[in-house]
Amino acid sequence: MIGPIILGVFLLAILLCSIYLAHVTVYGRRQTLEESWTWQMEHSPATQRFKAEDFEGYTVTGVDGYVYHCAFLPAKIPTNRYVILVHGYTDTRWGMLKYLQFYATMNVNCILYDQRGHGMNRPTFCTYSLKESECLKSIYEDARRRFGEEVHIGLHGESLGGATILESMKYGLDVDFYVDDCGFVELMHVLKHGLSNMHLPRFLAYTASLCNGILHGFFFWKVKPLNHVVGNEVPILFMHGASDDLILPSHSQSAYDVCKGEKYIHLFKGAGHAQSAEVSPQEYREVLETFLRRIGFI
Repeated sequence: MIGPIILGVFLLAILLCSIYLAHVTVYGRRQTLEESWTWQMEHSPATQRFKAEDFEGYTVTGVDGYVYHCAFLPAKIPTNRYVILVHGYTDTRWGMLKYLQFYATMNVNCILYDQRGHGMNRPTFCTYSLKESECLKSIYEDARRRFGEEVHIGLHGESLGGATILESMKYGLDVDFYVDDCGFVELMHVLKHGLSNMHLPRFLAYTASLCNGILHGFFFWKVKPLNHVVGNEVPILFMHGASDDLILPSHSQSAYDVCKGEKYIHLFKGAGHAQSAEVSPQEYREVLETFLRRIGFI
């Protein structure tokens, strides 16, 4: 009699743990706009030259009626060069200021926006690039309508934002380049690695995925942007902190390996997750500018 009771308690514990893991994975605490702005000012001093009033705010309504809040920083000299900057999980549009500073000095128009469930947008769960890539498509299409069909547009994403631009490749958007900074190519790999770091069994990633499919309509094992990167021929630059232990540099290497077009990869020594531009700003700028010049964007 004791055996079945112990087994039942064990299975119940697994279930509750899996539900909790699924919940915190898709509903992690998000930063406010103020918190995100302050973080950038403190950790990337060069961004202190920007003020919130420098940006033009506007909204974009997606195909599902979801409203996204955006911010536009025009180039000092009129140009038809634009970049859409896509932030990471729990951050806001202001989290991309550390990259915007480089584009601004290269006279590129910059578009920032809050990802689904982040910043000023309506709260909702994160789908780790599935719905987020639909959002990016809407932002891109709006930019074409808003600024003119003749504009040249590049995409630059960090972490979840990097995975989002990779997932968006399935839409075949007419873009000039991609920059993927520490994006993941397979969500399950990230979850299992994180569980190992916490000394928890890796199988919980599968049970949490099953629970999430029931609770939120998608399974973690379905999130694999790498599937859409295979054969990519648009110029792409992969950037990754060599010491990143959240999303391992092997994610960028895997995506780099399957691209067919012009491609580059650069690892930043001593940089952890999403820290490359913060730890080595001059090196980051040089790598980015060299890439943009090589492909003729600037």
